[in-house]
Amino acid sequence: MTLRARLVLALLALALLPTAVFTAFTLVQLDRATAHWFRPGVDRALESALQTSKTALVRMEATVTARAEDWVAALPPAVLAPERRAAVREGLRASGLDFMQLYRRHGGRWERIDQVVPPGVIEARGVDLGPEIDAALAAGRVLHSPRGALAAATPLDSAHVLVAGMWVPPDFFADVARVSEGRSHYSRLGVMVDVQRPYTWLLVSGLMVALAALAVLLSAVLARPLTRPLSELAAALERVAGGDLTVRLRAHGARELRTLALAFNAMTGRLAAAREALKQAEREAAWREVARRVAHEIKNPLTTLRYALHRVQRRAALVPEPERQAVQQSLDAILLELENLATMAEQFSQYARLPEPRIVPLDLGEVARAAAALHEPGAVRLALGGEPLRVRGDRLLLSRAVHNLVINACEAGPEAPVEIRTRAEGALAVLEVLDRGPGLPPGLAERAFDPYVSTKDRGSGLGLSLVRDVARQHGGGVTLENREGGGACARLTLPLDLEDGREAGTG
Repeated sequence: MTLRARLVLALLALALLPTAVFTAFTLVQLDRATAHWFRPGVDRALESALQTSKTALVRMEATVTARAEDWVAALPPAVLAPERRAAVREGLRASGLDFMQLYRRHGGRWERIDQVVPPGVIEARGVDLGPEIDAALAAGRVLHSPRGALAAATPLDSAHVLVAGMWVPPDFFADVARVSEGRSHYSRLGVMVDVQRPYTWLLVSGLMVALAALAVLLSAVLARPLTRPLSELAAALERVAGGDLTVRLRAHGARELRTLALAFNAMTGRLAAAREALKQAEREAAWREVARRVAHEIKNPLTTLRYALHRVQRRAALVPEPERQAVQQSLDAILLELENLATMAEQFSQYARLPEPRIVPLDLGEVARAAAALHEPGAVRLALGGEPLRVRGDRLLLSRAVHNLVINACEAGPEAPVEIRTRAEGALAVLEVLDRGPGLPPGLAERAFDPYVSTKDRGSGLGLSLVRDVARQHGGGVTLENREGGGACARLTLPLDLEDGREAGTG
């Protein structure tokens, strides 16, 4: 299984498992709560309460209606006499009623003219039910007053009405109505729960599927920035294993992945540099081995040739006079070529094995002056800084390197004097040798310091290679480039001897 698939599954599990557990727990608890709430006992209790309330209300209405009709048949439509009042009071107590009132229509409204209460009850003014009598007469004579009375209104004649009833709490009728409404709502809610339960499960299942799809999408999106750089790294490592050290990674993604990409790029850069250095070292080792063998092959016959040439020179006087001069010229030419061969063999020997440098403090300007003194006056112009350029090195090797640079410059532009400039640049001592020759052909600057590379008909092509090796031995470098106005500039850089400079400054 790939890393991306593992990450997607892990993120998906992290996203879905808690959601699934929470959803299942919620549904189970909801189902239990619904089952506890909509139990048959609750339904029966509500039904019993409703029936009890209705039965009590009907009996109360029947009681007040019956007593009101009895009194209408027995009482006159006027204020009661004392003996009649006493009988009504006893009748109220026997029937459990709280009051009996007489109303008379006057001026289009009902006004109370008399009120009787049971014995032992203080006769107070009570509630005036006159505004509600017309509605009660039109709706079956039963009066449900919101002010706390359940009564029956029975006409005595066209102008008088008898109202008999009992006092109830002000919210009594509203409570009875609420019990009925609650019972009806409870029944409807139970049916709705039974109908909605499958839809709820379907909704939750659909939500889980949608969450799973969203979690898969988000997991893939979150895993991509993690796996893509790693996939690129794996592909890059395969290319490196195949020998391609030019591959580079794009630094993107999380900080750790960016750091990994930068470290990989730095590693491949160092590997490429190390491989190039190894190739260069192998080439130089091969060239030095060739130089050593060539020098050996040249030096061996040189001694014999010199000895034979000297023997011939001693017998040159025996040659007849007309031919003696031509023989002597030939001998001198042979001797010159033997000297050139000896010089070339010496150069090959020097390149094959440079001596170990003897490091001492010295002034690079003095080395430049010594190299200029080896040439004809006016052939080399010096432009040295006023302050000494303190470096540490082997005077002989550095003199040989500067001398080689000056010889190359003189041979490149013999018509104009060669310039030698020295200066300090930061922690480096810089020596430049400039000429006004034809300059460097295109593409030669990169190969000029390779062995056996030369633009001259004569020479070994090892001069600049020796200069580069000497510069490396001293921790410096050398470059060759064209200069403005024509010609070339060879630049030798060496580390300044800062410790020596500090001692000189403090002394």
